[in-house]
Amino acid sequence: MLSNEFQPPMKKKKDVSHMLDSFFDDRPLKKLLHTLDEYVHRTFSPLYIPIDVHETSTEHVIIAHLPSVKREQIQLQFDEERLILSISHQERIETIDEQGNLFQKKEAQQHITKSIFLPYPVSEKEVQASFQDGKLVIRLPQKKKYIDID
Repeated sequence: MLSNEFQPPMKKKKDVSHMLDSFFDDRPLKKLLHTLDEYVHRTFSPLYIPIDVHETSTEHVIIAHLPSVKREQIQLQFDEERLILSISHQERIETIDEQGNLFQKKEAQQHITKSIFLPYPVSEKEVQASFQDGKLVIRLPQKKKYIDID
C-alpha cells in the first residue's frame, strides 16, 4: 500500500539501508558471505616466498623463509641452471551444526613455485639442502677462483 504522505529522500534511503543490513545480518547468509570472502582472500592473495642469497669465498647460500610450511609440503627440483622450489598446501575443514549434521565442508589447495637461477652450472651432487625451524637452506659450492692481490 502506497502512502500519499511525503517522506524525505534520506528517510527512504535509511529504510532501504536498514532492510539491506537486516538481510545481510541473517546468520546463515552472513556465514556464507564470510566463507566466500575468506575463499576469495585465500585464493587470490599474493603468494610470496621471501628468499635471501649470500655468497662466501667457498659457497653460495640460498635461504627460503617458510615459517608455516612443513617439510613434506616442499619439493625441490634441480637442473644444471636453476633450482625449482615448489610448495603445496591442501586443507579440508568440516563444520558440524548443533544437531551433529554436516553444515559446511571446505577444501582448499594452494601451490606456489619459485625458480632460482644459478650463477653457473652445478652438479646435483654438489647441492645440499636442509630444512629446520621454517628455513630451507640450500648450499652450492663456489665456482669462482679468487686471486690474492699483493
